[in-house]
Amino acid sequence: MGITRKTAGNVSMAEKPRPRKRHHVKQPAASESVVATLPLWQLDIGELTGHNLESRGREDVNALLQEGWLLLHIYTLKYQENGVWRERPMAILGKLRSA
Repeated sequence: MGITRKTAGNVSMAEKPRPRKRHHVKQPAASESVVATLPLWQLDIGELTGHNLESRGREDVNALLQEGWLLLHIYTLKYQENGVWRERPMAILGKLRSA
């Protein structure tokens, strides 16, 4: 950590930067962490779906995740519309056969 200088009126004071707050991340359930370490072809996916991650699509994706679907991949779809190139964030989700 470095030291920054702060000026109060005509007096210069040395001040240490405040430590950053650490955010606690919820640990995945054991089954989720096991799934995360398997190659995609070993996951036994029974159903796949792709969704736009903008506005309503994001709500749909969140609902699917709550239902037990797995987020497999996020990518940017690039396409041309009326002579203009556009980009749209997309997600691929999968549902395990056992779920």
